[in-house]
Amino acid sequence: MIVFLLFRFPRKDMTPLHIRFQTVLILFLSGLLFLNGCSGSLLNPRKETPGELVQKAVTYIRVDNYIDAKAAVKEVLEDYPDSPERVIASLLKAEIHYKEGEYEQSKYLFKAFLELYPAHRLADRASFFLAMSDFKLMDIETRDQTSAQNALEEFDKFLTEFPESKYRPQALIKKKECIASLARNQMAIGKFYFRTSSFHSAINRFQQLLSAYPDQPFLDEVLFLLGESYYNEQNFDAAKTNYHHLIRKFPRSEFVKEARVRLREIQ
Repeated sequence: MIVFLLFRFPRKDMTPLHIRFQTVLILFLSGLLFLNGCSGSLLNPRKETPGELVQKAVTYIRVDNYIDAKAAVKEVLEDYPDSPERVIASLLKAEIHYKEGEYEQSKYLFKAFLELYPAHRLADRASFFLAMSDFKLMDIETRDQTSAQNALEEFDKFLTEFPESKYRPQALIKKKECIASLARNQMAIGKFYFRTSSFHSAINRFQQLLSAYPDQPFLDEVLFLLGESYYNEQNFDAAKTNYHHLIRKFPRSEFVKEARVRLREIQ
């Protein structure tokens, strides 16, 4: 209002210097008014809604920008603890850790999500990626197959609880890979015992393998080594049984010729 009055009602007896001063004053006051009007939006920008933050996080995840995705998710969880979007944000947090290769952390977060929201529409996704977190931790080169066993159990649980899930085909494939990993590990341990002449321990491993994993592609070798282990233990009847089983079940196996040689020796 002051600026308007100065501009609207100049005095008639004002000198050019006065007019110049008045002009500078008007500009200065106008600038102050402008800055005052903008300060609200500059210092207090509009806060994003939980829905907007979740959408931002999803967009960031799609382009592998996990730092900004984490920031958006964190803002939802901390600033909007009672919002419906908190549920999705919790799941997104787990998925970010999974995509970053932090499988122990993602496993913990997916499990927590399922404990809190077991009936959520995305519970099948959380269950599947919980199993996948264990799957990613598998290491078939070590004797400790805890992660493979855990993954197998989680895939079984997922397949039972979510039979119509879109992730079912992938889960079936991964389950087979878990079983194959466990079987290969048992085979490696059995062969180690066989090589070191620990035939009794080798027999136990090979028998467990035949019982637990009857559909593996290397069962002909298992039967042959089992027969060989019994042969070296001088349990010739058990050895003959396994050699005959090998010949009947896998007549084209590369181990059949050696099995026949052993049978002739025993007889």
